[in-house]
This record gives sequence, C-alpha cells and structure tokens, in this order.
Amino acid sequence: MNYRVWRHRAHHAAVLGLLASALPAYAQSGPPSGTERVSGQILALEDAVARAVAASPQGAASAARIDTLSAARAAADTRPAASVDVMAENLGVGGDELRRQFQITGTYNQRIERGGKRAARIGVADADIDVARADGLIRRLDIAAAVQRLYVEVQAAEAMVGIARERVSIAEQLSREVGRRVAEARDPLFAGTRARTQLAEARVDLELAEHARDAAMTRHALLWGGPSTGLSVSRGAFTNVSQAAGAAEPAGVDLAIYEIRRRRAAAELTLQRAATRTDPTLSAGPRYIGTGDVALVAGVSLPLANRGLNRANIARAEAEARQIEADLAVDTFQRRQQIALAAEKVTETAHEVEAIRDQVVPGAQRTLAEVRSGYNRGGFTFLDVSTAQTALHEARASMVRAATRHHGARVELDRLTGRFAPLVQEAR
Repeated sequence: MNYRVWRHRAHHAAVLGLLASALPAYAQSGPPSGTERVSGQILALEDAVARAVAASPQGAASAARIDTLSAARAAADTRPAASVDVMAENLGVGGDELRRQFQITGTYNQRIERGGKRAARIGVADADIDVARADGLIRRLDIAAAVQRLYVEVQAAEAMVGIARERVSIAEQLSREVGRRVAEARDPLFAGTRARTQLAEARVDLELAEHARDAAMTRHALLWGGPSTGLSVSRGAFTNVSQAAGAAEPAGVDLAIYEIRRRRAAAELTLQRAATRTDPTLSAGPRYIGTGDVALVAGVSLPLANRGLNRANIARAEAEARQIEADLAVDTFQRRQQIALAAEKVTETAHEVEAIRDQVVPGAQRTLAEVRSGYNRGGFTFLDVSTAQTALHEARASMVRAATRHHGARVELDRLTGRFAPLVQEAR
C-alpha cells in the first residue's frame, strides 16, 4: 500500500472514530459495510431543511423570547401605579393644647400620564416583538444554509463513490486483459502484478470513498438528530448544473428587519417626545385632627420639566433612526455586491463543469477505449493503458470538484436571495 492510500485511510479512520464517540448508538450499529449502500429513502434537500429546522431548539428559543417581550408589552399597557401616603404631624410631649393640634393625614395619589406615553410604550413593545420574529426567521434561514452546505458535501461524496466504482470496474476489466496477455506470454509478469496492484488501489479508494460518504451523511443527519442508516441523496443531478438567473435582489426577510427597526425607532422617538409632557399627580384623602374633627384634603403635584434631558433623549432617538437608515443602505449595497459575486461564481463554475463533462470526460473515455483496443492488438503498452485510465479518473474527479464549487456558490446565492424563506416560514 503506498503512502497516499495509507494517509487517506488513517484520516478517514480518525473521522469515523470521532463520530463513533459522539454517537454511541450509531457506533454500535454502524453503517452498512461493503461496496453497496443499503437502499432506502432518497432524501430531498427541502426535506432535510424541514427536518433540521423542526429539530432545532432555535424555534423554542425564539418562542421564549417572544413570550418575554409579550409580557413586557402587557406591562407597557398599564397605567402608573397609585400610592397611599400617611403622615402624622405635631407629635410631641406637651399639654392639652399640643394634643389638640395632633393630625393624621391619609392621601390616595394617582399620577396622570399625558402626551400619549402609554400608546408610545406599546408601540415600542410591539416593534420589539416584530424584531424578534424577524430575527428568528433569519436564524432559520441560516440553519437552511448550513443544511444545504452539508447536503452538497454528501452529494459530492456520493459522486466520488460512483467514480470509484467505475474505476474498480475498469481496473477489473484491465486486470483480466493483462492476465490473459501474461498467460499468453505477450506481456511480462510485472504487468500482471502492476494491474493487480492498481485494482487493489481502486478497491481501497472505493472503500475510503464509501466511508467518506457515510461520514458525510452522518454529519448531515446530526442536524436533526436522526439516524443516517438507510438515507441517501440523489447524485444524478449533481453534475447537471445551471447558470445563475438574471439580477437577483437580497432576501426580503433580511431587509424587512430594517423596516421593523425603523418602526421601532419611530415609536421610540414618539415616546421621548411624549416624555417632554410632565405628568401631574392628584392627591385626596381624610385628615384626622386631635380635637376629634375630620377634614378632607386634596392636592396636585406637577414636576418641573428637565428640558436638557428631554432634548438629549430626543436627539438620541433621532440619531438611532438615522443610523438604521444608514445601516439599511450599507447592508443593501453589500448584499447586492455579494449576490453579484456569488452569481458570477455560479456561472463560472457551471461553465467549468459543462466543459469537463461534455468535452474532457468523453475525450478521456474515447482515449481509454482506443488505447485498450490498440493494447489488445499489441499496438500499445500496459503503461499507455494505465496512463489513459488515470487520465479518465482525474477528469471525472475534476468534474466532481468543479460541481462541488458550483453548488457551494449556489448555497451562498440561495441564502442571500432567501430561497428557503417560504419553507422556514411554514416550519414555525
């Protein structure tokens, strides 16, 4: 076994060891062994996204946050609490005259809000709830992007398994052909040894590719905490790439949160302007006098306005509104740039995949067929056949790598344009 094969086997053994330690139950049962994967459910990307979003604790966290903000909204929709004051006057040691001056006063006090403070508080609380909901939706979109990235990884691993199987099939045919020629004394013995060695390497690479595929599927299934046994993805469409559509706009949900924050800033500004109106406190109650008489007292208290503080709070609220507008402009500009770059990468990698798939791979296949035919007639050497076989394998592997880059760029573009927004909105 050469060093490259040994290194890859060691790397994948380490990966599988970590996964087995993280998933004891899976380690006990293990994925199916052998060269054929157990047939089962074909997992669609949308199904994987729905499973991961449903299993994520993010939904419960968002619900808890909204419950907290709803309680704060209920608190904002209340009037100021009243108070009761009791005051005793003219306490002391003296004669009957001082005792006749003894007084106890009890008052009920109620502050009266003016300027629409209560409605403004409710507006701020409602906007906070809307921000939390939008933020929860954005987080679910991020989960969908993570699922899509791992799904692409599984697809790429599955495609590499298919390439490895084709390599084994070709190596088996070549080994039989070389064995026949060695038996007929038309090729030296080392040619047969070399052909068997190449077949062994192809089978080892297939084993490693299957382990990599199983490990990728296990990592994917970790997103929803389910078993990966029996799950597979369709690899037929992996190399059926497409260019990016025309100019796309950023995801509405990513920009909608700025509109909600704008409404919150407006509500905060309304609240600070309402705070410039001072709130009077009305008081009324009985007064007991030491002579035995009872009187009624009433009063009003009007605090003085702190104009400097009010102006500062209003200026802060106005600055926050301007900052939201500026952040919206910056985010929109950056997202449009990112969309343009991602779309360009999608188109570029699509051209690369199509060129390798439609030109390089067919040419390498024809070359191998022609070299094998000439080898059987004695026109080529075993080295020529081995070189053509390696060239075909590398062409197919290059196609898979280019397709992986293409779908990776598609993941970024889909996240920026909100492809899965309708799906994650339904999975609340």
